[in-house]
Amino acid sequence: MGNKKNVFVVILCFLLLVFIFPAVKSQDVDDCGCQKAGCSSFAAGPGATVEGYAMSGHTCDGNCDFTLKVIPGGTHKPGEKVNISYPGLPGGFKHVVFGETDIPQVLETYTFFMCECPIGNEHQVFFGENTCWTRKELRNLPPGKAMLDYTQVAALALQRGKTAREAILAAGRLIEKYGLKGLGGSGESFLVSDPNEAWCFEVVGESTLWVAQRIPYDHVCPHANRMRIGVVNPDDRENFMMSPGLIQNAIDKGFYDPEKDGPFNFAKVYSGNQSRGNKIREWRMFSLLCPSKKWEIDQEFPFSVKPDKKISAKWWINNVWRDHLEGTPYDKTQGMAAGPFNCPGRFRISGLKSERSICTAGSGYTWVSQARKWLPDCIGGVVWFGLDCPRSTIYVPFYVGISQTPESWHKGDFTKFDPDSPRWYFQAIDTFSWLRYRDIHADVRKVFDAIENEEFDKQAKIEKVALELYKSDPELAREFLTSYSTSCALKAEKAAKNMFYNLIAKYSDGRPRTKVSEKWLEILNKK
Repeated sequence: MGNKKNVFVVILCFLLLVFIFPAVKSQDVDDCGCQKAGCSSFAAGPGATVEGYAMSGHTCDGNCDFTLKVIPGGTHKPGEKVNISYPGLPGGFKHVVFGETDIPQVLETYTFFMCECPIGNEHQVFFGENTCWTRKELRNLPPGKAMLDYTQVAALALQRGKTAREAILAAGRLIEKYGLKGLGGSGESFLVSDPNEAWCFEVVGESTLWVAQRIPYDHVCPHANRMRIGVVNPDDRENFMMSPGLIQNAIDKGFYDPEKDGPFNFAKVYSGNQSRGNKIREWRMFSLLCPSKKWEIDQEFPFSVKPDKKISAKWWINNVWRDHLEGTPYDKTQGMAAGPFNCPGRFRISGLKSERSICTAGSGYTWVSQARKWLPDCIGGVVWFGLDCPRSTIYVPFYVGISQTPESWHKGDFTKFDPDSPRWYFQAIDTFSWLRYRDIHADVRKVFDAIENEEFDKQAKIEKVALELYKSDPELAREFLTSYSTSCALKAEKAAKNMFYNLIAKYSDGRPRTKVSEKWLEILNKK
């Protein structure tokens, strides 16, 4: 009876920690208790990767809609209007519901993945996202006039573009007419890729102004919530696109003088001061991509860089999305704040500050995409999607040709626990790991890494089968991939549930016995 009572108390305390703590979590702070620095993103040209596929990715940090749904494309009649009815999740970021708008619908729309910031479409076009601060003085719309936010821009672009360039131009035309209101009036940056190229697409908040730059074929563009496009060449239409009034607006408002300032630099003109949290994440991405070079946090980073070694989706997940600045002077797994079990998380305590790592407990979801021109679109495009914090999740392959995702992956609510939502189990595991991070995290990764590695190892075989099916019946190939992605998602969901309950049983009452460093023993034993 006593043991049952102890287990009950442990579970009760844990449920309070997991379910009440996140519910009151502010969207404006990250796991270091500082002003939230926001999302991290990147895009890579085909020449930068091991197999020659383009990549992009995004950590959607904050109370972002983590549900993943397939929104079917279709044909539309002349005169139809776009309907904007996405509200966001309860307790998450809010989006204005307009219903039917004045925006004309196109005759054909493409199938895409929907979540807080729509991810990719059936033609292997992928959209990462970053909210970026832009100067209020350079807005060209009055408050409340702009219609489109980041979710709507990405959704409309993915519905209308078969290539990255097409999607950007479609979004650009809509922004020029209807304006971007951004998040709290901020600007937006999208990292866009297709099988042949990758782009950075940036939009000024509360405006009709935008610019896009093509990422060199063998380069990677890291991004962390600040405008990344520098000098713009309006005459180079192969590598740049922009709204007609972008430069003239800056001239008219006294922020750019062509004779005194030289070539137009978008980031310098339209952006302002940047936080250290943004800089340190970009610094970390550059240093991981090119360790042969010496990078400084406060230096002016290039728009993109050719990595020392070609990268892959798996490499990015393990080395970038799961990074806590390990091995640097800012390593969050070391020092007094990390406690005796090397926990990289930081409790929300007034006055407690910490460097902002790429991996953060505040992630709603994260992903990395592969876009491959040598395969049919339905097979070549795949997004490796992970719920909640990267360190405590399983990345699941969802192919762009699938017709649906599991029903349980459609369930989302930040205000209450849902036992049928897999995200809550991944979230609970990550929260629980803070109690004895070193030991618990090792248990988690032993199981989760085995599942992820199996998925990556099987990828070529699965796609070979899908390709053979596609040659005779494309629809059969899509059904096969839908079944496979669903099985991977449900396997990850089951593993998360089992891990959650196993951790409670294994670590109840402070068991099992463990070891810490001599330094920490002295602190713990000090009277």
